[in-house]
Amino acid sequence: MTPESTEAEILKGLVTELGSQGYDVFIQPRPPLAPSFLGNFAPDAIAIRSDKKLLIEITRRSGDSDKKLERLRALLKDQPDWELRVIWISPANTSETLLVQSPAAIRQNIEEMTKLINTGSFRAALLLGWASFEAASRALISDQFKKAQSPGRLIDVLAAGGYITPSEADHLRKLAKKRNDFIHGQLEIEITSKDVQEMLVILNTMLEMVDKGPANV
Repeated sequence: MTPESTEAEILKGLVTELGSQGYDVFIQPRPPLAPSFLGNFAPDAIAIRSDKKLLIEITRRSGDSDKKLERLRALLKDQPDWELRVIWISPANTSETLLVQSPAAIRQNIEEMTKLINTGSFRAALLLGWASFEAASRALISDQFKKAQSPGRLIDVLAAGGYITPSEADHLRKLAKKRNDFIHGQLEIEITSKDVQEMLVILNTMLEMVDKGPANV
């Protein structure tokens, strides 16, 4: 799969997911549809709803992507009606196919996450929960998640397929940002009991789906 086809697949899923949430989605908009404060910057997509506006950027990790995102955040600094949503694409040259974990293995990790929550270790619980989330996602849709996945793509594909609800997807995106900031050294990030308790509910629901068998679509 080429980088272009990967991006097109993600955009197609976004149109479906965000449309179900009441957004009007515009792919690669140009003036006058694109907001004027962007100047000559061409976003991958924008999504508009009565209560929220999203600027969507699909990218791979690199020095150039970091600079682009810094520029976007600067442009959005004085635009309180707009929110930046970044979707990370896994490196195209990643060749390793990951094993699909058994329901028992996923359940064991979720049980360990529960113990961490009960002892107040919310940061450790989030990291273990995210590992369980990707494992459960791969068990549900093994054909689409053969390789390591970005948090954003996991959420987008699951939401587009109806495996998680729009509100669950929103919660997971907020957690994904916290998770990314934390593992990249932003140690002041606050992870709350509510954050991980809500993720635990989502994981248990996904595990019930895994027990019924993978979708393989």
